[in-house]
Amino acid sequence: MTDSRLTRLVEVARAYYLENRTQAEIARSLGISRSQVSRYLSEARELGIVQIRIVVPGEEAPELGDKLKQRYPHLRDVIVAPIFDSDLEAVRAIIGRYAANYLAEVVKPNQRLVLGCGRTLRAMVNALHKREVPGISVVQAMGNLGHEAHKIDYNEIAREAAECLGGRVYYLSAPAILGKGSGRAADLVTTNPILEHSLSLARQADIFVVGLGSLESDQLYARVGLIGQDELDDLAGRAVGDICGRFFDLNGEKQISAFEDRIVGIDLDDLRQAHLTIGVAGGPDKVAPLLGAIRGQLINVVVSDEQTVRSILALDDAYPLPGGEAIWE
Repeated sequence: MTDSRLTRLVEVARAYYLENRTQAEIARSLGISRSQVSRYLSEARELGIVQIRIVVPGEEAPELGDKLKQRYPHLRDVIVAPIFDSDLEAVRAIIGRYAANYLAEVVKPNQRLVLGCGRTLRAMVNALHKREVPGISVVQAMGNLGHEAHKIDYNEIAREAAECLGGRVYYLSAPAILGKGSGRAADLVTTNPILEHSLSLARQADIFVVGLGSLESDQLYARVGLIGQDELDDLAGRAVGDICGRFFDLNGEKQISAFEDRIVGIDLDDLRQAHLTIGVAGGPDKVAPLLGAIRGQLINVVVSDEQTVRSILALDDAYPLPGGEAIWE
């Protein structure tokens, strides 16, 4: 199948199933017949692009969320997306859609929204519907990696979210992590008033939405050359994941990296002080980072998939918090 045909199938399926547009509306907008739209939808189902699943209210997914909230009462919400496919791209797309819907429900006028980074956040922004939120400000959580990083531009994530919400965007126009020998991020920030203003806004957010990196599989900072592989290897055995370059262990305790003072962005303490800090992630490699972030109260809302949440509960059973007994007993 050609890329153009695949793109067309996804475009038609998204318009019909996610945007609730009629076949006639889709046909008019694309300049094709209604019967062609119907054929595209049938083909999308046959190829697995569209997968239909009946989820009965009160069954496993909500139950899993309730179990996690019972164990960690600081959690305000646990949104558990039913999974249709084990493919990680499909999982990210589903979690992103659920995160977009949740954000649309909780964001209020005149609030400050800070967006982190990652592929699942990219999926969330893709799923946002246009909605005017008066006085909303959207701020970038950390500097940029550029298009090399999974073809994701962190400036663009913030810009597109602000456009969808009808708000103003504030960028952190600097590298996410300064190179070795470049000096301290704090010095760069204090000598650049625009950068200092944006970071100050970010640290006083009403809502953070963040992705979570995994030390097990995410080596993005090293891959794009912002840090040395030796600096990342130094965290092995200590950290399980990171939020915006700030690393932590399975209990949510901060683990200082060799590049800690070169990070241009928010800190873990900023996350704990916000009204809502929404962690958006899923997949086997995100289980330990999510549990660490929950235990450290770095996030108070989880948006993930049912398999990941089930695995978080299992890992929590297998490795209880220090002190011997699980905190919910």
